[in-house]
Amino acid sequence: MRRIHIPTPQKAWRTCCLLAVVLASLTFTPIVLVPDEIEPILMGMPRTLWLGMLISLGFFVLTLWGAFLLTRKNENE
Repeated sequence: MRRIHIPTPQKAWRTCCLLAVVLASLTFTPIVLVPDEIEPILMGMPRTLWLGMLISLGFFVLTLWGAFLLTRKNENE
């Protein structure tokens, strides 16, 4: 039977922080903020708004993951 490799909290924490920095920098790139363009519209909302909501959801998930990692680290100490 193979053991499942769970990353160490330090490595997982650094990954979480790196993903947060990537999401923050992605927010201000031309992928999200296209000047003078509101098309395409999805369900009546511009693409910029949809991508902003997805990035916010990403930050929410990262916050939950980081809280889980810190809680697990404190239990081990």
